[in-house]
Amino acid sequence: MKYDFLFKNGHIIDPANNRDFIGDVAIKGDKIVEVSKGISSYLAEQVINISGKVIIPGIIDTHCHIARPEAKGAGYRMLINAGVTTAFDFEGPIEVIKQEITKYGCGINVAVLEAIYPGNGIKSKDPPVEELKKVINKNLDSGAIGIKILGGHYPLTPEATYNIFQITQREKGYIGFHVGTTETGSNIQGVEEAVKLAEGKPLHIAHVNAYCRGYIEDPLLELKKVMDILKKSPNIVSESHLAIHNGCYGGIDENGIPMSYVMRDSLKAKGYQVSKEGLEEALRVKYAGVYALLGSQMEYIYGDEAIDYWKKHDYKTGICFPVNRRRAAEVCATEKNNGDFVIDAISSDAGAIPRNCILSHGLPLVRFCALTLSELVKKISLTPSRMLGLKNKGRLSIGADADITIFDPDNAKVDIVLIKGKVCMVSGIIFNNPGRLIVTERGAKKIEKGGVPYEIINLEDSLFLKGKGGEDK
Repeated sequence: MKYDFLFKNGHIIDPANNRDFIGDVAIKGDKIVEVSKGISSYLAEQVINISGKVIIPGIIDTHCHIARPEAKGAGYRMLINAGVTTAFDFEGPIEVIKQEITKYGCGINVAVLEAIYPGNGIKSKDPPVEELKKVINKNLDSGAIGIKILGGHYPLTPEATYNIFQITQREKGYIGFHVGTTETGSNIQGVEEAVKLAEGKPLHIAHVNAYCRGYIEDPLLELKKVMDILKKSPNIVSESHLAIHNGCYGGIDENGIPMSYVMRDSLKAKGYQVSKEGLEEALRVKYAGVYALLGSQMEYIYGDEAIDYWKKHDYKTGICFPVNRRRAAEVCATEKNNGDFVIDAISSDAGAIPRNCILSHGLPLVRFCALTLSELVKKISLTPSRMLGLKNKGRLSIGADADITIFDPDNAKVDIVLIKGKVCMVSGIIFNNPGRLIVTERGAKKIEKGGVPYEIINLEDSLFLKGKGGEDK
């Protein structure tokens, strides 16, 4: 048997198998078939010397946003350039991603949580239970593996939030929550409320660092509170990101008020008027920015250029503010409890938002000795695979999927990305491979009819449903 690819002399980091050495990885078809030192080059069709590079199981981004207005597939391109092989989209829409993934997917595996908020699946902040049942089941049948509640941006009542938890849990779907209801907000109080509403049942709390911005009390006290809460909550899985910018929708309601409550808080934080005029002023002085499609990528723009773009697109653009605290990002990424990380994964909350910094910001934590390289890979690949129940990903094991990320440890530049044994990106050159949806057996029925490539997972295998006490160490 000849291998299709042989990657030689790379620094192999594979926490699932306690590997940390200079060696070789061989690929045949869509699987890893050998990992060792000194594999003969004569055994392979293609031999790639990756001396000086790090080779890891493909990065699994546990919170991103791929489908964005005007993005035209940029989210997929930005993810693959950042070394991501599997992405967990935390909003959808699933129907948009189904339309895009074959054309733009870059080979990436994508699981989707469908967002529910007034105007998107429901009519009000307090919809009746039957309305919630209908939209949740529709989305699970359509290929979404679960539901996302955008409570921080578009809060629902505590009762509606609780009902979404209950219905989705009964349907064995995944629940992601940007915390906050009409009674709390995107803050530490929202986290406290979320844990109570979950009643010890499975819940994924999104981007934990975003709730430690000092909006309620001193941010260090907020950090301590959230760490203490998560240590006592084995039913909660979570991730945090390392970017300084947040992300909001730039829409304005009929009263001239920003629709996103996160945006309202971001304006208040620096004393700007919570209005269309206040946001325009924040854009003018470059406190706020707009993310816009420039060439093949989404990028931040500021000042008059940003204002013009925002207005030209009828305010339906992404807006960012530099409100995430560095101390919160570092603690959320590194804090441990009895040897285990308090927050399970490092995500990007990016995709089509220009902050795909898992490696570029994660590697400095390694140089700072806040994480080992193996611990970083655990948080960006191994544990994320467990969160979703991806048994054949997150590891460089014999027989595992050949999802591989190869990068330069000095500058975090990603050199090569393989997904299912296919070369998807080399030195910034992206190959035109269709993406693949990750779905449950329930969602596969409809996906199959649409001709979209897919892979079935069983959420019963996931850390999300098993809880912290039920995972395979």
